[in-house]
Amino acid sequence: MEENIRLLIKVALLYYNEKLTEQEISARLGISRPKVSRLLKKALEIGIVEIKINTNNDLTSMEKEIEKKYKLQEVKIVEYKTEENELLKKELGKAAAELLVRIIKNGDIIGVSWGTTIALIPQFIKINKKLNTCLFVPLVAGLGQAPYEIQANNIAIEFAKAFGAKWQLLHAPAIVENLEVKKSILSDSMVKKSLEIAAKADVAIVGIGGPINTSTILESGYFGENEINELNREGAIGDICSRFFDINGNICERAEINNRIIGISLEQLKQIKRVVGVAGGKNKIQAIKSALKGGYINILVTDTVTAEELLKD
Repeated sequence: MEENIRLLIKVALLYYNEKLTEQEISARLGISRPKVSRLLKKALEIGIVEIKINTNNDLTSMEKEIEKKYKLQEVKIVEYKTEENELLKKELGKAAAELLVRIIKNGDIIGVSWGTTIALIPQFIKINKKLNTCLFVPLVAGLGQAPYEIQANNIAIEFAKAFGAKWQLLHAPAIVENLEVKKSILSDSMVKKSLEIAAKADVAIVGIGGPINTSTILESGYFGENEINELNREGAIGDICSRFFDINGNICERAEINNRIIGISLEQLKQIKRVVGVAGGKNKIQAIKSALKGGYINILVTDTVTAEELLKD
């Protein structure tokens, strides 16, 4: 028995301390590789080896709590060290880039929304795997007078370049004047094709806008006093892919502007296997919370301040 224990200890030391492979241990000790594997397993079972995971902060446990509370696939939290919004957006962009490199697989269709934070992500993409058969496509069309660099078409191109992949563009306005115009645009074969591809996405990358009076979407030029008043009456608290929802995460169905959007619907978004929401900052806390209640995202990249608020209720 003592001899067996000594062998267990020796195998464990070679594997965990000296970093030898099972095959190398097999050759050194003159035992089979399957036996080495069994000995390592036994060392764990009887307590010769104890594995302890040390973390240098509470972020991991906070991530797990949010995942459990909101039934999310994954949460990634960055430290919120500054009140400066642009610096926070860059930190969120870096974190989102790391996550996307891990979860995106060759052959995936990836839908992208628009916005200032989403536009920052591609510059932080670092890949060492072949992803040339991936396809990036906008989830929503173009937003009028909003800066070109934050438009979904441009973001799709920048993502595709970063991943060495392909792109499919959506040439249409995001918001049209009436339903007749929308019907006409949707009859275009290329617009129809792009939206069909977007609805079949394996991964979606979206920002969360809110509150209404500070949302970047107001820069598009589509929103006048009537639209803003209507959204306020309907209790709109935030938007994803230019579709507005209320404090409980319900779609603002009576808000007429929601019906004039050229892009996938929030119901279609919910059918996508992985929807990565990237958003943070004190002014977006309620919109993020409401988006989680609505079930529109299942992976969240956010900051510590927002994370703490998400765990309060």
